[in-house]
Order: sequence, then C-alpha cells, then structure tokens
Amino acid sequence: MNHLPTTEEEMTSFLAAFETGALPKERWTHGAHLLGGAWYVHLLGEEAALKHMRGCVQRYNVAVGGQNTPTSGYNETVTAFWIKLLNEFLKSRQPMARSEFVNLAVTHFEPQRDIYARYYDFDVIASIEARVRWIPPNLAALNGE
Repeated sequence: MNHLPTTEEEMTSFLAAFETGALPKERWTHGAHLLGGAWYVHLLGEEAALKHMRGCVQRYNVAVGGQNTPTSGYNETVTAFWIKLLNEFLKSRQPMARSEFVNLAVTHFEPQRDIYARYYDFDVIASIEARVRWIPPNLAALNGE
C-alpha cells in the first residue's frame, strides 16, 4: 500500500516529484490528487490553485506516458470540482496550518472518491465537453456557487 506523506517536508518532496513528473505513476492515486489539491488551495487560493493543478496534471500525465485527449487524461470539470470543494472545506476550517489541513482533507475526502455523483449525472461528468471546460453541477449546487 502506498502511504501518502503527512508532514510538511514529506508533502513538499512528494509534490516536487509530482510537478517534475518524477513521481511513480502508481503513487498518483485519488488520495495524492487530494493532497495536491488541498496543498495548492491552502497555498494559492482557489483560482490560482486550479490553474496550477491543471498545468501540473496535464504535464504529469504526459511525463508518465499518458495523453490528454478528448477521451482520456485530464478532466477540467473533475479537477475544478475538487478544487472548489477543497476550497469550501478550507473556508470552513480556517485558520489551520497547511499540512494539518491537507491531512484533514485527505482523511475526509479520500473515502468519497465518487462524491461528484451527488452533483452530476454520469453522462455530464463523463462527457468530452466536461474534459475540456468547467461544467457546473447539474444535480446539486456546490456551496459558494
């Protein structure tokens, strides 16, 4: 089992490996996505976190042999959804140290991998359009929207 980093130093190293494409593909799990998203939201705020995460995920996908196409790889709606959800989670818990927030967010959301099913019909989230641009939820609104 791949354990996620829990300290500030471990998270910094983990995300540096992700950002440079050196993180082994099997370590880039749902929990790792959450770790990165929570770290960037805490550090940069929602808008800059989304921009940073978008670029990092797209580059990482290519670095580990994947592609970002209309049917595979990066999904803008899923990424933006998680960044927005993590931002709302942070707002309700500030002030909190970054590593403490990241650990809390991962613990809280890692078991909820498919939480977006509460907000989206499957055909919406799986659409080509959702891969390339943000589509707001069609079943329930996110807080702050």
